Amino acid sequence: MIEIRQTGTTLTFDLIDTVTAEDVAALKSAVEEAFEREQEIGIVADLSRWHDITGDAIEEDMGLELKLLGKLGRIGRIAFVSDKEWVQAMVNAVGPWMPGTTLRTFRGDAGAAAAGWAAG
Repeated sequence: MIEIRQTGTTLTFDLIDTVTAEDVAALKSAVEEAFEREQEIGIVADLSRWHDITGDAIEEDMGLELKLLGKLGRIGRIAFVSDKEWVQAMVNAVGPWMPGTTLRTFRGDAGAAAAGWAAG
């Protein structure tokens, strides 16, 4: 499941348990709507309660990621909330490929700090 909310110009999504293709489709719609309303957005991805993703969801997510490539300049900051080490490794690997967007990780209990930072 993905819980999605927008506060000001910040889009927050909490991944919980298993993420499905339907969840990713809803996320894609929320991102598109945010870009219709805002020139620039911040994103908080809370992965602290996420456990798995279906194969169909991975395919749907790849489509979302490709669609976002043309809008990277409109995403100022992305905060990832998680205690998992692979999240920091991913941020370190992907960050240099995202000029104009700053990525940062926050511990699993630091969601409020992540939201404040993403709103920047």
